[in-house]
Amino acid sequence: MQYTEDNSKEFSDFSILKTKNSETQVVQPTENPPPMKFTFQEAEEIIQKFRVYKPQNKQFKYESLLKLQNCKLKIYKDSYYFGQLVNGKKNGFGVILSNNGRTYEGQFENDRKHGQGFERFPDGASYHGTYINGKPDGVGKFLWANGELYDGSWQNGLKHGQGIWNGIKGDSYVGEWRMGNPQGFGVHVWVNGDRYEGEFHNSLKHGEGIEYLINGDVYKGQYVNGKPEGVGEYQWSSGSYYNGTFSNGLRHGKGLWIKDRNATLTDSYDGEFVNDKKCGYGVYKWAKGSKYEGNFYDDLRHGYGSMYWNDGSYYIGMWEQGYQWGEGEYCKKGEQPKFGTFEKNLLVREDQEKLIQYHSKQQPQIRIRQYTSKQINQVYIASQRSVRSNSQRPSSQSQQRNVRPSSVKSVNQVKQGSMGNNQFFCKKKRQPSLPKQTFDFDF
Repeated sequence: MQYTEDNSKEFSDFSILKTKNSETQVVQPTENPPPMKFTFQEAEEIIQKFRVYKPQNKQFKYESLLKLQNCKLKIYKDSYYFGQLVNGKKNGFGVILSNNGRTYEGQFENDRKHGQGFERFPDGASYHGTYINGKPDGVGKFLWANGELYDGSWQNGLKHGQGIWNGIKGDSYVGEWRMGNPQGFGVHVWVNGDRYEGEFHNSLKHGEGIEYLINGDVYKGQYVNGKPEGVGEYQWSSGSYYNGTFSNGLRHGKGLWIKDRNATLTDSYDGEFVNDKKCGYGVYKWAKGSKYEGNFYDDLRHGYGSMYWNDGSYYIGMWEQGYQWGEGEYCKKGEQPKFGTFEKNLLVREDQEKLIQYHSKQQPQIRIRQYTSKQINQVYIASQRSVRSNSQRPSSQSQQRNVRPSSVKSVNQVKQGSMGNNQFFCKKKRQPSLPKQTFDFDF
């Protein structure tokens, strides 16, 4: 509730000129108004009101006012003034009593409330503080009839600057005000215990801030017109966590969501949101190792995407409302993949053409080495040289003669010796062994 123009307006400045027949005539105030004329009985009735008045400050008692210089009584249309007058205008200390119950005691300057004062309104509200040109300006305390309280700075009759506002049910605001509204940095506590610390604009959360909800949730980030908007992070009391962009108080745009931030293994989603739901491209990972990469709509897998289960199975293709629906490829671990059309996770029509293409890709590819005619001639010439060199080698028999140990007798020695029992004699000549030939099989 702000200090309204109605509450802060000046008392009526129209003078009432009393006539003999007690009729009244409204005249505009003049620099030197004519003297007030009233009967002794009327004067006593008015003075009695000031005698019984109980001021907020003792210096405004009737007896105290009588001691002031230039203390006089002045009658207005709906109110009476008793205090100091200079040139017919209120200047100095005085008290105004209104017929509707509104009262003011304090300082005046040039016929307006100016300086320290206390004002009580007909509904029971009150203001105690400084005035400038008839309106609260400076430091003052306003107490509403229902118990609300504002204590702080004022400007031109409005809350402006640093101030504290306390509601009747425990809610409060401490911080900056501008032209009657919270604006700037402040701390607001709601009736239910929610607490916000940050920037305000026109009484709404606006700018950077952090909010602690009574249920344990915490939001830290940007606000626009009272709602999270822009970049921020939200921590749920359950352990869930979101860091990304918001719009109109909802997750909207790119963001990261973690199901349980305190757990080592947990579900997570990194992707796009629309109106607080997964929508667009994203990657969802399950705590047990499964993963989906693709499009979402209304929090469900929808559109083209790839699903990889933790047992090694996978599905790549179209999705609809969370089901495998449309053209796709499914492969269970240890089995051949299946191609075709799916509906509600079931293969309803197999695509034989894609299956054939898959098998053709799985055949081993043999790489054949190609030789030029020049390379073939070089191989042929090398083989011919190898044959000729083998024909020019000495016989194996002479080789055996040269390398045979002395303990083994030669054939001639056997012939020359006596032909006794257990003598070895070989009638068949040994064949010379060919050298091992190598061939290039790398083709």
